[in-house]
Amino acid sequence: MSKVVSVFSRVLLGFLLVLTLLPFYLLVINAFKSQTEIILNPFRWASSWQFQNFAKAAPQIYRPMANTLFVTVAVIGITLLVSLLASYAFVRYERFFGKEILYFGIVALLMIPGFVMLIPQFVQITKLGLYNTFLGLILPPAAYQVAMGTFLTRTSMEAIPKSLFEAAEIEGANDMDILTRVAIPLSKPIMATVTIMTGLNAWNNYIWPLVSSSGEKTQQIAVALTKIVVSVSDGKGVEFAAYIIASMPLIILFCFASKYFVEGLTSGAVKG
Repeated sequence: MSKVVSVFSRVLLGFLLVLTLLPFYLLVINAFKSQTEIILNPFRWASSWQFQNFAKAAPQIYRPMANTLFVTVAVIGITLLVSLLASYAFVRYERFFGKEILYFGIVALLMIPGFVMLIPQFVQITKLGLYNTFLGLILPPAAYQVAMGTFLTRTSMEAIPKSLFEAAEIEGANDMDILTRVAIPLSKPIMATVTIMTGLNAWNNYIWPLVSSSGEKTQQIAVALTKIVVSVSDGKGVEFAAYIIASMPLIILFCFASKYFVEGLTSGAVKG
C-alpha cells in the first residue's frame, strides 16, 4: 500500500511540475518566433530563431527597468532598515508602554487588502505633491512591506539566545553594536527572505505605479510591458522577449539569495 502511495505521489508531483514549467517553456520558445510560427504551433521549437525580437524589445523597456530597479532597491532598503530596528526594539526592550498594542497594530496591516488603501494613499501623495515622483512610488509600498518584514524579523530575532545579547552588554557593547554585530549576522536568512519577498512585490507592482505616476519619467516595468509597440509580423514574439528581459533581475536576485531564502522560510515562520 505504501509503495502505491509513493508511486502516486511521485506521479502527482511530476504532473504538477509539468503544469508549473509549461508556461515558462512556452514563454521562452515563443520569444524566438515570428507571429506566424506562434499561431501555427506555439508548442514547437522555432524553425528560424528570431533574436531580433529581443533587440526590438530592449529599447522599449530599458528605462522603465532602470526606474523600477531604483524603486525596488529603495523599497527593499527601507523595509529592511525599519524592520530590523523595530524588531530589535520589540525583542530587546521587554517592557515599554503599548508594546504589544503597537506590534499587533503593525501586524494588523497584513490583514488589510492593498486595494483598500489605494484611494487614501493616492489622496495622500497628491496632497503632499508626490504624484509622479519616485518618492510617491517608494514610500507607500515600503510602508506596506514593513508590516510583513517586522513580523518575520521579530519572530526570527526572538529565537536568538538572550545570553548572546547579555554577553555583548557585559563587553560594553551599546545597542547599535549589538544590532550590527549580533542580531543582524544571525538574522541573515530571514533578511534574505524579506529581501526576495519585498523585491518580488515591488518589481511586479502594477496597480500602484499605474495610479501614482504617468508618462515615461517614472514609468515602471509592469506598466511598460502593457505598452510594448510591435508590428503585425513580430506580434507576440517581441512581447514575450520583453517579459524575459524584465524577469532577469528577479532571477538574479533569487540566485544570490536562494540559500538564505530557504533557511529563512522556516526560521521566520516557526519560533524556536
